[in-house]
Amino acid sequence: MGLFKQISLQQLWRGAVTTLLAYPLVLLAAVTGTAAGVTLAELSFEQRQRSLYLEKLMLVSSLGLILFFTLELLVRKYKLALQWRLLLQLAGLLLLGLYFYFLPPELEDRHWLRYLMLALALHLAASYAMFLNRREENAFWQFNKTLFLRLLTSALYTGVLFLGLVVAVLAMEELFAVEVDGEFYAQLWLFMVGVFNTWFFLAGVPANVRELEQTHQYPKGLKVFTQFVLLPLVSLYLLILYAYFGKIIVQWAWPEGWVSVLVLCFSIAGILSLLLIHPIRNEEGNTWMRTFARWFYRALFPLIILLMLAIWRRVSEYGVTEGRYIVAALALWLLATALYFLFSRQKNIKFIPVTLSIVAVLAAFGPVNAFRVSEWSQVNRLEALLQENGVLVGGKVQQQHPPVSEEVEQEVSSIADYLARRHGFEALQPWFNGSLQDSIAAATDSLDNRWQRNFAARGKVLDLMGLAYTPGSPRAGETYFYFDSQPPGAGEAVHDIQGYAYALQFHLRNVEGGSERREYTLGGAPLLVSMDEDATTVYFRFEQETLKLDLLPVVQKLARGQQEQVKPADMTFVVQGEQVQLKVAIEELSGYRKDRYYIQSVGASVFVQLPE
Repeated sequence: MGLFKQISLQQLWRGAVTTLLAYPLVLLAAVTGTAAGVTLAELSFEQRQRSLYLEKLMLVSSLGLILFFTLELLVRKYKLALQWRLLLQLAGLLLLGLYFYFLPPELEDRHWLRYLMLALALHLAASYAMFLNRREENAFWQFNKTLFLRLLTSALYTGVLFLGLVVAVLAMEELFAVEVDGEFYAQLWLFMVGVFNTWFFLAGVPANVRELEQTHQYPKGLKVFTQFVLLPLVSLYLLILYAYFGKIIVQWAWPEGWVSVLVLCFSIAGILSLLLIHPIRNEEGNTWMRTFARWFYRALFPLIILLMLAIWRRVSEYGVTEGRYIVAALALWLLATALYFLFSRQKNIKFIPVTLSIVAVLAAFGPVNAFRVSEWSQVNRLEALLQENGVLVGGKVQQQHPPVSEEVEQEVSSIADYLARRHGFEALQPWFNGSLQDSIAAATDSLDNRWQRNFAARGKVLDLMGLAYTPGSPRAGETYFYFDSQPPGAGEAVHDIQGYAYALQFHLRNVEGGSERREYTLGGAPLLVSMDEDATTVYFRFEQETLKLDLLPVVQKLARGQQEQVKPADMTFVVQGEQVQLKVAIEELSGYRKDRYYIQSVGASVFVQLPE
C-alpha cells in the first residue's frame, strides 16, 4: 500500500512538472492572475481604489492564459524549434504588456465588454488553431471533444476538492478554535479555480493531431446527454418560439425585446447539439439525430427574422447600444451560418468557431465596432432631441431655451447617463463655447470613484444644457425614486456644525455582489460606513458603538411621487447614540421599488461628535 502511494505521488509530480514545462507561460499567467485576485480579496474598498492595477493585472493575466495556450498549440502542431517558440512567447508578452499599458487605471463598462469579446475570440481560436487547413475535421472534433470533457472533469475535481477543504477548515475552526479570516474562503476558491483547475485541465490536453485524426471514439455518456437532454430542450425551445412567432403573425404586433435572449439561447443550444452529434449523425439507428441535423438550419430562418425584428424595434426607438449591436451582429452571423450549412457542399464545422471569432474581434476592435457605432447613434439621438426642443440651435447649446417636457428630459437624461457610464462627453464639445472637459473636471476631480464621477459629469452636462436629471419611466411593476439636494440653479447647502468635531462625505452604491463601504479615521478612531444590500438602512460603525439611519420613511415618500415635497431640511437627520452623535445630510438618493424598496445609491455629508 505504501509503495502504491509512493508511485502515485511520483506520477502526480512528474505529470505536474511535464505540464509546467509544456505550458510555462500559461501557468505563469494563471498564478499571476490568481495572486492579484487573492490580494484584492484582502483589501478594503478604499485600498482597492489605491490598487487599481491589480484589477487590470487579473484581466490581462486571464487573456494571457488563453493566448499562451493557443501559441503552445501552434508550437506543437508545427513542431517549431525552441527559438521560434521563444519568439512567439515574447510577442505574446509584448502584446499583453501593451494591452495593460493602454488600459486606463480604472476600468469602466466598455473595457470589460471589450475584454469579454476578446476572450471569446481567443477561446474560439484555441479550438481551431491546430486545424487551419480544410482537412482533419475529425481531429478537430476529437480535440474539442477532449477539451470539453476535460473541462467538465476539471470543474468536478475542483469543486469537490474545494468543498472538502472548506469542510476541513471549518472543522478546525470548531474543534480547535482556530481563527480563520473571512477572506480565506474566497482566496481558496480563487486558488482552486485559477491554479489547480488550470493545471489539471492542461495535463489532459491532447497534442498529436495525426492520432486524433485516426481516432473515432464517441463517449456513450455524451450521446445520452445529447440525445435525451440537449436535443429535447432544443425542441422545446423551438416549439415555444414558433408558437410565439404564430402569435405575432395573428395579432400583427411587434415582438418583445426579451425574445432575443430566447432565440439566441435556442440557437446556441442547437448549434452545440449539432457539433456534439456531428460524427454519429448519419449512423444507423440515429434517425432522430439525422432529422434534427437536416432541419435545424431550415427551422432557424423564421427565428432569425423574429430576432432581427425584435432588435430593429429597440434600435429604432432607443438607438444602438453595445448590447443591441452584439445581438444584431449575432443575428447576421446566424443568418450567414444557416446559409453556409444549407447551400455549401463542404459544410465544415470549423466554419462556426472561425467566423464567430472574427465577428468578436471586429465587434471589439473593428472600424465600425460596437463602441464607436453605439456612441455615434446615441449622440445623434441626443442631437435630434435637443434640436427639436430648441436646446441646440445653430450647433450650439442654449441654456435659455423654451420649456422642455418631462418625457424629453427623461430621454435626454437617459442618454446623458449612458454616455457618462460608457463613453464620456468628448463628442459633445462642439456644442459648447467653453471647454466642456474643464467644466466636467472641476465637478469630478475631487470625487473618489468612477460612479461618483459619472453622476457628477452627467449632472454637470445637463446643468450646462439648462436641464435637470429626470429618471426614466419605470418598467412594469417598478417605481423609481430620486432626490437631489442641489438641483440646477440652487445654491450650495449650508449646515450648522456647532457641537460637531469632524465632517466627512460619503457616496455608497449598491453593486453586483453587495454594497460598497467606506472607511475613515477620525482622530485615530476608525469609522466604517456601509449599507445592507437588501435594506434601506445606512450603518455607521465606530469602536464604541454602531449607529444606523433608516431611510425607509423618506424613501416611501419619494416613491409615492412626492419629490417636490421633500426639502433638503427633511433629509437632514440627527442620529444619537450612547457615546456618539451624528448629523447626516442626505444630498443624493436614488433607487426603485418592485417587490421591495431598493436603494441604488446614496450620498451624504456627515458631521460627527465623538466622546472626549
